[in-house]
Amino acid sequence: MDQQNEKPAACATTLTGFETSSTYPACDASEHSKPTLKRQAPDTPQGRWKAANQWAVWCHSALDAAIRRGLVKREPCRICGEPKTDGHHANYRKPADVDWLCRKHHKLVHRRALKVKPGGRS
Repeated sequence: MDQQNEKPAACATTLTGFETSSTYPACDASEHSKPTLKRQAPDTPQGRWKAANQWAVWCHSALDAAIRRGLVKREPCRICGEPKTDGHHANYRKPADVDWLCRKHHKLVHRRALKVKPGGRS
């Protein structure tokens, strides 16, 4: 057999149509390391929350995309006027309908220590 057309020993049983290629030897992908994606592992608290709250994850992603595209503009906190804000969603099926709250007030709303009437403008 010609030196160029020899397959690596570990890949000798794989038949993909590239058997004669010296540039792309026929190999099974399972023998090589796969790239790792930076996603939240499902066994972490954040991963479990994301798995259980898919509408919320979608809504947050949609709002972030709308902000990046300039379709939605951040506003100051409805309560204290702080310019650095988070979008609070009363309804996760309406990603652009948000109440803009600073981090402090947003946490209080989620702890149910503070009530905010829905009606944010985006």
